[in-house]
Amino acid sequence: MRMKWLPAIFLMFSVSAISATQITSQIHEIDFGNHLGDEVLVFLKSGDVARMKSFDLEKIEELRSSKSNNDWFTFSLSEDRFIEKIEPADGPLISSEKELALEEINYTPTTVANMKTATEYIREARSRVEREGTTQCFNRAMVWSYEWWKNHSLRSMKMFIFWPKEYVRKYGFKWWFHVTPYVHVLDSDGVVKERALDVKWISRPTSMQDWADYHSSKDVKCRVVEKYSDYADNPFYSDRCYFIRANMYTWQPADLEMNEAWGYIKKAFNMDEVRAAYLEAFNIKL
Repeated sequence: MRMKWLPAIFLMFSVSAISATQITSQIHEIDFGNHLGDEVLVFLKSGDVARMKSFDLEKIEELRSSKSNNDWFTFSLSEDRFIEKIEPADGPLISSEKELALEEINYTPTTVANMKTATEYIREARSRVEREGTTQCFNRAMVWSYEWWKNHSLRSMKMFIFWPKEYVRKYGFKWWFHVTPYVHVLDSDGVVKERALDVKWISRPTSMQDWADYHSSKDVKCRVVEKYSDYADNPFYSDRCYFIRANMYTWQPADLEMNEAWGYIKKAFNMDEVRAAYLEAFNIKL
């Protein structure tokens, strides 16, 4: 791990300021924008977007190197999401333990009987975090999906929403993706509908576009796409977002990338991922 530049990083930022947010994550991507002087956006694998001024390309190249090395850091961010401090950090221990249930050849999500039952799933879901700080959406979603499956044999789905880089840049948005479990619900009109169960933010089953509107700083219409590249190859839109469906075993966008690149599909819970999710999201050690 190349860490010799970290003291210089500390000098560059205002370490005496009290940060609004601390996030422990790897770096997903660094975006320099399209114009001279654009802010540098650091897309974190947590889903968060951090910001830097374009003042020291050498140090940003060090961040790029850390990205390629898959290093973990704790980023201290100001209220306007600028990086104030970077410290090396340990990531979760993920081994090769994978199977909790028998592999499913064809994943068939459960159809929930009615909206009342779907609402009860939200109400019973774990929501309290016994520590301060932000938690990562994909870890919360993993815990909720796992516990609904364990307690009710509910095979839920997950919906990822992705916002293009231009949207993030134009509106100063703090995320580049978000994820929540969702279920198929038999509504009172006899039609089966997809409803998001985003326990942390919304207390009722929600249509996908309403869920997107709740989290977007500007309401934009989302397109359902099949592949991660349908989002990643279209960074310049500021008027849209993208939905990608996945089964309940899916953890992070990296799983979607592996699915597209190699046809990799998760068919069971990886218990190391579940343990990492409990620890980060709810400070619970299984």
